[in-house]
Formats: sequence, structure tokens, C-alpha cells
Amino acid sequence: MELYGEIEKIFPALEQLFSDKELLVFKNTPIYDLCLYHFGFGTQVRNRFLHQPDGILRGLFTKNGITSTDDMSAIIITLFHYHISKNAR
Repeated sequence: MELYGEIEKIFPALEQLFSDKELLVFKNTPIYDLCLYHFGFGTQVRNRFLHQPDGILRGLFTKNGITSTDDMSAIIITLFHYHISKNAR
């Protein structure tokens, strides 16, 4: 639960990376197509939130056995998609 709480804290920053139109497209993307966001959006997630070796978020992922930043960003993207689908602006 602690990991999800930390992920949830970055949702407002992630939302700011999208225009209203882009956020709507993201919201309407089927979950099985979220891999399309791996390089653009996923790269931003990795660079901003996961590449600090001593960062809290990365540490919590590692503590939970997730060591690949690609896997970490995929989890964040999926949870953010769920969040946006329920709470779109």
C-alpha cells in the first residue's frame, strides 16, 4: 500500500504532461495498447521519477522485488490510466 501511495502522489505531475486532448486519448486507450506509451510518456516517467537511485519511489519498487525501471514505468502508466479513467478532468 505504501508503494501505491507514493505512485499516487505523482499523478498530478503526470497529468500535467498531457494537454486536455492528449489526456482524453490516453484515457480512451485500451489497456492492452498502453505499451504504445512506453517510449514517449514512459521515458518521461523513468527520467523524472525513477532514475534517482536513492529516490523513495524507486526504493519502494525495489523493496517489493521490482528492479527494472521499464517494469516500474509500465506499472505507473497502468495505474495512472486507471486513475484517469475514473477521475478525468
